[in-house]
Formats: sequence, C-alpha cells, structure tokens
Amino acid sequence: MNRNIVISACRTVATALLLIIFMASNSCSDWLDVRPKTEEEASVHFSTDDGFKSALAGVYIMLSKPELYGKELTFGMIGMLAQEWGDGDDLYSNSDYNYLRDYNYERTGSKWRIESVWTNMYKAIANINTLLQYTELQGSVLNEYNYGVIRGEALALRAFMHFELFRMFAPHDFSDANALYIPYVVEPEPVVSPQLTANAFFDLALKDIDEALGLLKVDPIHTGADVTGVDNGYLANRNFHLNYYAVLGLKARVALYKGDQQKALSAAREVIGAKEQKGLFPWVNPNDLTTTYINLRDRTFSSEHLFALHIPTLNEYIKGCFREFTKPRTVRIDPNSLYEPDDYRKAIYETYSGASNVLSKFWQMDNEYIAGTGTVKPKRDRMPVIRVSEMYYIEAECLKESDLATAVSVLNKLRSGRGLEPIKGIDSAEKLQEELTREYYREFVGEGQLYFYHKRIGTPNIDKQHANANYVFPMPDLEIDLGKRE
Repeated sequence: MNRNIVISACRTVATALLLIIFMASNSCSDWLDVRPKTEEEASVHFSTDDGFKSALAGVYIMLSKPELYGKELTFGMIGMLAQEWGDGDDLYSNSDYNYLRDYNYERTGSKWRIESVWTNMYKAIANINTLLQYTELQGSVLNEYNYGVIRGEALALRAFMHFELFRMFAPHDFSDANALYIPYVVEPEPVVSPQLTANAFFDLALKDIDEALGLLKVDPIHTGADVTGVDNGYLANRNFHLNYYAVLGLKARVALYKGDQQKALSAAREVIGAKEQKGLFPWVNPNDLTTTYINLRDRTFSSEHLFALHIPTLNEYIKGCFREFTKPRTVRIDPNSLYEPDDYRKAIYETYSGASNVLSKFWQMDNEYIAGTGTVKPKRDRMPVIRVSEMYYIEAECLKESDLATAVSVLNKLRSGRGLEPIKGIDSAEKLQEELTREYYREFVGEGQLYFYHKRIGTPNIDKQHANANYVFPMPDLEIDLGKRE
C-alpha cells in the first residue's frame, strides 16, 4: 500500500487518528495544498530541483505564520510570558493574553495557542523529514551547491524546530537523567516516536546540526563565492535561510542551553570571527536608523541577522499590537530607564496614536521616493530569529568565570556597535550576568528570546507582579492520551 504523504505531512507525533482529527478541521498551506498524495506522485514532485526548493520554502512559510514566528512565538504569547508588555488595548480586550501573563495554561485560549504550536511545528518537521528522505532517494537531480544547501538547511531546520519545542515543553532542570521529555522525530512515516531523555535529545539535535554544517560548507556565504545570477538568484539573500553561520549560531544556542559551554563558545567564536575578519553581519549603520527618510529606517538592524524569516504579511500580524490601534502596545520597562542616552536601540521606540515608547521594530513602511535616486524599498517584512549580537552575549557568558576581563571586552565590542562607551565596574561574574540580563531586554524585545533566557537562568518571578513563572508548556491532551505520553 502506498504511504499517504499528506497524512505524513499533516501529522503531529501521536497517531494517525490524531492526524485525521486535525485534517478534518485544518488544511495544509502553500505547497502542501498541492503536494503529492502517493509515493509515485511524490517521486515526480521531487524529480526536479524546483520540487525540492518549493518543499523547503514551504517549511519556512509555515514557520512564518502568526501561530508561530509571525506572532505567537515572538511578540505574542511568548512575549506575554516574558512579561515584556506593560500596556496596550489588546492586553485588556484580549483576555487570553491576560491569562497567559499569569501563566494560566488551562484556559481555552491558552491551550489553543500551545496546542497550535505543537501541531504546526511537528507538521513542519514531518515535511522536512519527507524532504530529507527524497534527498537520499532522488538527490542526484540536485547540483553540488543545491544538494549541500537544501539538505543542510533541512537538517538544521529539523534541529531548530525540535529545540524550540524542547525549550517550551521541557523543564530546564536535567538533574533527573532518566526523565523523558519530547520526541525527536526523524522518520517521515506516521508512527508514534518515543519520548527522549535530555541527553538523548541533545545528541540527536547536535548530530543534525553537525551534519548540516558539513553540508553547508558549500554555502556561498561561507565560501565567499560570487553567485550573482546563478540559478536565478536562489543562493542569494542567505540570511533568509538557515545558512552556515546561522547554523553555527543555532549550535551555540543549543550547546549553551545544554550546559556545554566549551562547545557553545567555539561555535559563537567562529561566527564572531566571520564578522570581524570577513566583514559579514556588520553592525547596523546609525545613519540607517536616524535617516530623515522615515520610511527607510532599518528598524530590525537587518545587517546583523544571521537568520530572519521573510514575512510579507507581517504588517497584518502586528495590527492591534503596534500599529492601527487606539492604544498600541508598549513595553513594561520604560526605555528611558533601560537604555543609556546614546544607545542606537532607543531609535526603535517612537510615538504613535498619542502613546510614547511604542515599539516600531516591526512597523512595515512603504517605499520612499528620493529625488535623483528614484523609488527605494525599505528593509521590511523580516522577523529576526538569530542575531550576531547573541554570539557576543554567549561568548561573554561562557568566559565570565574563567576570564572575566576578556568577557567584559567582548561585551564592550557589542556596546561599541550600539554607540556606547565601554562599560566599567564589572568586577564579578554576577555583575556581568546582571548586565547580560539587561542586554537581553534591550536587544531582543519582541523577538521571543527573553522568555527562554529567563528560563535558562532560572528567574522565579520575572516582573515581581504576576504569578511565579511557569516555564513548561503542557502537552496537548490528545497527544498525551493517544500517544500514551508520560
């Protein structure tokens, strides 16, 4: 009997019955709407490099949806759990977010959001596993560049998505070596994958990452090859893909979360080396932040993105939050107290609809006409996922106990890129960590990283006002029942 590819693509991880229930009320998106339903049709689909490219693009598009990084895993649900937002109409009119700020995961709105993350992530993982299967079966249709890039990105995406789920659905206390957490799914078939211990999970994630890095050595962002006009520009704009250096950034993030500081330090330093020696991922040009052409301001510091999602519909997702609302959302901590006066990052807070300190990072601006130049497109439609600045924070944190002076100098390199003078008075690892905490607030507002930072360092109560932080999402009820999860 032919394997039903659609079921494989739309599955979570529990059982085919759960998939059928899900499919009854949801349709796959983008390339999945027309993806082949049998092995024979799948073989035809993956008979050209365009078939592989569309499959990979489909996964990036899925991650860009508002249920994931288009909103809920950035400035939406995860931002609420990090206590980032202090005011705004949607915090009062949307009771779901109020319950989330109190870590109430049992309310209908909370459960829906959490279950949607689980389902959509594992659906995307299933798509990646099918793609990976066909790189083995029919990868000969790809040239050397595209085979390495496509399979490498797919492996990295599998590790990235599993790690994101692990950060949400598992505690950050791995003292019980036998405790079971989430599955790491590597097969495209709709079978129940076992829950894993933390060590087994990290072994699989880092294995995928290391294999991806080996394949992505052909990545033009790594080799420096001129790919202008090659393959209709497919290998351009590599920061919209999990490129070689973005995967190194992911490795640094995963290793630090695991507690392997040596591995995290090595990966972070390789990225920093590429920045400082090759000129990749340069610090934002301050003129791009303060230009009088307001529509052209580089609000996300795009030159510094190791990996960002391209989201053409981001303007729709921010409505009701930061734009086109009576009372837009504002941050909990006053930027004037959080940032030093000369910090470039203060430029991403503006006045809107009578409210001051409105985050403008995700404002989507229109083209600007400049006399003598013509129409210029703004740097928009992008959601940062991994930044080069995080590598500096990781290096500093990894060195704080063994070489505090170097750790401070690393942090000062970041400060220089933000228009600031070197920091003084950091004479202990504890003080350095306190400064890093402030940096995570300054740097990643609205991007979803602050919540996971607090989870990793074990902050018991983030804002001293809402309930003690609950850092472990409950598995969906159907997953527990049908998958016989612990």
